[in-house]
Amino acid sequence: MKARIGAVTLAVAMAVWAGSAVAGGERTNIQGMGMARTFVASSRGLDAVGINPANLAAPDKGTVTVGLMPLGLHVGSNFMNYGLYKEYFTGEKGSDGRVGRLLTDADKQAILASFPDGVGRASAQVEARPIGISVQLPSYGIIALTVTEYVSINVMVPQDYAKFLLYGNPPGSTYDFGQTSAYATWLREYALSYGQAIPCPSFLNSLSAGIAVKVIHGFGYFGIDRFNTQFTTGTDGILHGSIDMHGRMAGIDPIRGVANAAYQPFPAPAGTGWGCDLGVASDVTDYLRAGMSVTDIGSVEWTRNLEQVVSSGSVTLDNPMDQSQRDSLENAVTGNRTSCDAFSSSLPTTFRVGAAVELDKVPALKKFLWGEWMFACDYNLGLVEGAGGAQVGRFSMGLEFKPWGFLPLRTGVSFGGPDQYNFALGFGLHFGVFDLDLASEHLNFLLSEASLAHGSVAMGMRVRI
Repeated sequence: MKARIGAVTLAVAMAVWAGSAVAGGERTNIQGMGMARTFVASSRGLDAVGINPANLAAPDKGTVTVGLMPLGLHVGSNFMNYGLYKEYFTGEKGSDGRVGRLLTDADKQAILASFPDGVGRASAQVEARPIGISVQLPSYGIIALTVTEYVSINVMVPQDYAKFLLYGNPPGSTYDFGQTSAYATWLREYALSYGQAIPCPSFLNSLSAGIAVKVIHGFGYFGIDRFNTQFTTGTDGILHGSIDMHGRMAGIDPIRGVANAAYQPFPAPAGTGWGCDLGVASDVTDYLRAGMSVTDIGSVEWTRNLEQVVSSGSVTLDNPMDQSQRDSLENAVTGNRTSCDAFSSSLPTTFRVGAAVELDKVPALKKFLWGEWMFACDYNLGLVEGAGGAQVGRFSMGLEFKPWGFLPLRTGVSFGGPDQYNFALGFGLHFGVFDLDLASEHLNFLLSEASLAHGSVAMGMRVRI
């Protein structure tokens, strides 16, 4: 039990840090969400914004399209699911109801094994597009103007946190928290996107290119960019720790808790930046389309209301009843807040490539199919680790079936990425000038209740003229 209080202080302090972080244009693409975020070659019109601007040049209904506040939400983790929670943390049935479960070593190892490669990730995103309009310019391509809000958080949690909670800090134990990190941002993106058909070689039916130029306003940032912290309990029961932590934050007054600060629709940003998307797409045949893009190339420079939290040094706790030692450990873990110089954070730059096949147009298949069928597959790779993205590849496949033109039905699966595996469903109601689409890419529990670890929902409407 010696040094237990100090270790508990560390765990509580880290929970506070992770909680304080709560605060990629994929989740307002409702068609793509219903196909497990498969959209690089299949998106059209406003759905192409933020994914592949070259697809703006693809045929789409309406001369002018106006999006009506599409919204996408997601929250989840890759190291804790409902099955694990139900198995180990809800107790056991007894004669007087459920009673607490005493975890065996095998139980504890099963919990620890849920951390992929020893590090778990928790994430949450909210994405909304209050303004979205695209206009077809005869002979000059299609242009789109959008304003999109992003709130994103990623927290990396080393397995050693769970190991401490399960085993405590017996003599001879060492816990390394160096892979801890957290990023959270609130960004507003003003984007002007353009797609245009370009001359193509004879072996292709069409070729198009697209570009988007973005002005970014940042309203909040929090990041732990260094947490080289380790605690060891010697055979004598004395806890020794080394701490090297650095975090930075910036934000507008309301989210910093400034008294009498009110939210405004267009507040002065705490950071500004530029970004761009680049993309190409091609109709390879009458039924096969391919696309490739790199999105969110750029960064945000944070210049207002800047603070940093720094902690560095060594601590020793040989008497957990000594208040001064406990205070010293707590102060070392929580660090000191000071002002800091301007700093920058990268946008979630992502490489995307994909293909889509209109199955009902394939000569060998069309006589066997009723309605319209499209099958698509994508590979997306994050190039930056941060609040809106992760350097993990994700492969997805999606299917859209239209038994009638007004009723698209969608499904899809994805593998890899922070979510590991997703099963998606979605549908739309398209009535000429008005479209309504709904989707969720996290419906794994329909296949296995125990696999529930993420939740998402997306909804969007649009008017076509």
